[in-house]
Order: sequence, then C-alpha cells, then structure tokens
Amino acid sequence: MSSAPTLKSIAQRVGTTANTVSLALRDSPLVAQATKARIQAAAREMGYVQNAIAGSLRSGRTNTIAVVMGDIANPLFAAKTKALERVLREEGYQIIIFNSDEDPGREAEAVRTAISRKVDGVVLCPCAEPEESLRLLKRHGVPCVLCGRMDRSGDEDTVLWNDWRGGYLAASHLLSCGCRRIAWLGVTQRISSARDRKNGYLDALREAGVEPDPALVAEASPTGGDVGRVLAPLLERGADAICAFSDLIAWEAACYFEDIGLRVPADIQLTGFDNVAAHMRIPYRLTSIGADLEREARESMRLLLLRMREPGRPVTISKIETELVVRSSTLPRGEKG
Repeated sequence: MSSAPTLKSIAQRVGTTANTVSLALRDSPLVAQATKARIQAAAREMGYVQNAIAGSLRSGRTNTIAVVMGDIANPLFAAKTKALERVLREEGYQIIIFNSDEDPGREAEAVRTAISRKVDGVVLCPCAEPEESLRLLKRHGVPCVLCGRMDRSGDEDTVLWNDWRGGYLAASHLLSCGCRRIAWLGVTQRISSARDRKNGYLDALREAGVEPDPALVAEASPTGGDVGRVLAPLLERGADAICAFSDLIAWEAACYFEDIGLRVPADIQLTGFDNVAAHMRIPYRLTSIGADLEREARESMRLLLLRMREPGRPVTISKIETELVVRSSTLPRGEKG
C-alpha cells in the first residue's frame, strides 16, 4: 500500500525543498510563479491533501464556521444553511452543520463540539432556552451571530426577519378574504419569532375591529407532529382560518384537514410562514410569508466577520423585511379553490 504524499515527497518529485513546496501550496509570493505552478500541479497529480490541523496551529485559525440550526429536517433551515454555506465559501470558510432539534441540551452539546473543533465563529439559530449555549460561547471567546431569532438579553449580534410585520400581513390577508374567526397556530412564546409573529396577528385583528379570542390561540411543537391534536379544539370553537407559525406546521394542518374532510380554502383558509416553496418544489400551494434568504446570509456573515475583527464593538440587531406571497390556500369568500 503506497504512503500518502507529503511535502517531502512532492519536493523530491519537482527537485525543490520541502519548505519551498510549503510556501507554494500556500500561494506565497516568495516562490516564482513558474515554480509555484509546477509544484501545485505535482501536488494535484500525487493527490496531496493539506493538513488543516497543522495549518490552523500555524495561523491560529481553522477557516471553519459552525452553523447550528433548530431542525434541519425543516426545509426552511435547509435553505438557510445552503445560503449560509454559499456565502461563507465565497469568504474562504468551510462550515460544520449541527442540528439542535430545538432542544437546549443538544444545542449546548453542539456548541461544545464546535468549540472543541476550534471553529472561528458560530452562526446559531437559538432554541427556546439558549442560555447555556451562549454562556459557553462567551466563556471561550468564540464570536457568534444569532440567525432568525434573538435571545431575551439582546446581548448578541442578531439577524432576524421582521416577524411582527409577517404576522400582521398574514392575518390582514385572511381578514381581506372575509375571515373573522382567525386562529393563531403558534409555538412556544419563549422563541422570539413566535412572540413577534403572534403580536403582528393580534394587532391586525384589533386594527380591523375584530376582538382577538384567546380560545383561538394555540401552540404546537416547533418541529411538528402534534398539529392535529392542537387543531381539533380550534375547529370546535368555530375557526374559519388558520394563521400558522411556519409552513411546516401549515402543511401538517392541511393534511389534517384533508383527513377529516375539510377543503382548503373552500371550507377553511390557511397561511404559513417561511415561503419554503420559493426554494424547493412543493406540490401544495400555500400562501406564506417570505424574506430574502441571500440577504439574511450575507448580513449574518458581515456581522460575524465584524465581531471576529472587533470583539468589543457594540451589538447590532439587523432586520430583514418580510412579504406576503399569495397562493391558492387562501381565496376571497365566494371564489372556488
């Protein structure tokens, strides 16, 4: 079995020193361009793979960023991760992806692993209780930016959607379709986006002269799986529309309606949040709230790089605007779906 190529074996192939090979593979200007090209070609032919650990020991950087998401089975988080990976790659970084499953313990475990890998920074979509994770990052001096949600302290750089406006737009649209018994199908209020989206929904109702009914407000799991149990009481209380926290929850609601013989939108209207259909082929045409994921990724990277260069700079909270995307899961009363 042949041994893996080394700096020494490449140097022997091209007739230089190992130090010259090392400089050439780091694209150093100290090596003549022709010699550099010859060394790099030989390294490719021999299948040389750079020792990233050794390189990080020399530079003090690993050129890796940890991305910790709440539920990578959710297509929104997959689309966000893809946008982040593309932007980070442009900046010369690789990413390590972690799934917290919206669990504080798993999130902290992911952060510990990221710290042990000596990542240069962390992009974190925090779960409902991120305090331990944030303490770990601060204790070890690892730069961090929160993406999609903010912690209660407001002590971290954060990039999030204008969730209040999204909730407001979704509820206003359902009101314009003639609905008046609009239910809010949310998740735990310990998540900032859940609070903001619900508040937008409530404000839209009040502005339209519709007094919010606490009996039409319910919470499901952020990762789904229990929507049918939560929906049944809302329907018993006369809900004629569902304003859902996410597309994932709205899709589960649509399946439940189909199972019990309710037609969307003829019998009940439905909006989601995240506009996942903009990023992947989804057969169900769901009215949803979306935002520019590319802009969110670039802003997250900008703030993280700033924090890496200037650890003591003031905290920045940056909001990405939201928009309503109307599809056939909502129609004005009297129109057929």
